[in-house]
Amino acid sequence: MQESTEQWQAIADGIWALSHHFSNAGMKVSTRMTVIRLADGSLFSHSAVPLNEAQKAELDALGPLQYIVAPSAMHHLFVGKLARLYPQAGLYGTEGVLRKRPDLPQLRLLLPDASAPWVGELQHLRLNGIPMLDETVWFHAASGSLIATDVLQCWQGPLSLPVRMYLGLTGGHERLTVPRTVRLLVRDRAAVQACVRQMLGWPVQRVILLHNSVIADQPMQRLREALSIWN
Repeated sequence: MQESTEQWQAIADGIWALSHHFSNAGMKVSTRMTVIRLADGSLFSHSAVPLNEAQKAELDALGPLQYIVAPSAMHHLFVGKLARLYPQAGLYGTEGVLRKRPDLPQLRLLLPDASAPWVGELQHLRLNGIPMLDETVWFHAASGSLIATDVLQCWQGPLSLPVRMYLGLTGGHERLTVPRTVRLLVRDRAAVQACVRQMLGWPVQRVILLHNSVIADQPMQRLREALSIWN
């Protein structure tokens, strides 16, 4: 598996992202770590990626990393590496992550927003009704940023033939959508619809996707269109 990691990019005021590219089974894909500076100056990280020395130094210059979150059972591969770099940081994950990572005894279950240390700044929503996905969607109020893992995807730019073929089956090429693979995992449509209503109640100004794109152009309209499959 070939890997490469880019430089930190500013997404919005107080938000940075680092993309990690890798090739697996002939498919060139990417994943994204998002870092948010909280009001007290500490940093919150969503979905870890590997860091080299230069990237770690850049991250340290932004502030102290205080919270590390693995947002779904599908995205925990690099969380242990990041936790070892920042042993002082609180480590949080979903129920699925806790089951998959018994090697991380410091890992704590994500708390309800009212009890979380980032209360008032970040909200998270567990996607009830899709238990196999085990995903949490996040909203940063100060920037209007919604952060999604796999439930929403939009692949843009140059893509390898295997990726384009995959997207032909699942959807998500050049438009924000819920992949067909995710739709097949729904077990409680009413629960999903309740989550959709909460997501659409947030004043979203951008959608930060774990894979490939950040949606800043007409984000609410595109979000409504993508989620309309569950109307």
